[in-house]
Amino acid sequence: MKVAKIKKIKEKEKNELVQDEYSIKQVIITVLIVCAIFVLFYFITTIFVKPNNNLNNTHTETETNKITMGQLLNRKQSEYYVLATKKSLYKEIYSDMDYQGLYNSYIENYESKEDALNIYYVDLDDALNKNFYDSDKLNITDDLSKLVVNDEVLFKIKDGKIEKTYVGSEKILDKLSRL
Repeated sequence: MKVAKIKKIKEKEKNELVQDEYSIKQVIITVLIVCAIFVLFYFITTIFVKPNNNLNNTHTETETNKITMGQLLNRKQSEYYVLATKKSLYKEIYSDMDYQGLYNSYIENYESKEDALNIYYVDLDDALNKNFYDSDKLNITDDLSKLVVNDEVLFKIKDGKIEKTYVGSEKILDKLSRL
């Protein structure tokens, strides 16, 4: 009787061991399949999706050249332009004219020139720039703590100082057309 019980216990342990080995094999196979799928997707992606390094998109340039008014005078170039626009003005004042489209057209034409200076963009509607806009006040100064604009402005910056300003859409368009 004892021998039969011992055989039963040993057989039961052997079955459990075989089942454990089977479970481990299933886990390993599942992990290998998942890894193979990831590797396959990686290679398919690298084969069929080619990076496009020749992007010539004004919108992309605008986004990478977007600064705040607090950065107006600290660009690495010694001479550049900064166009500060306020899109909400278009709804209030300039509803009949697409100034942003005209700005972009003139700027795109200017940037195609060899000797073109960099142009940076400031969004006066941005919360970071709200202290620099007051519709009733204009104070153009190199002291950024006192700088306030009341309309869209094109700044020409030279050696960390404001060299020239063009306030209002008409003056900005006039200057951009002559660049």
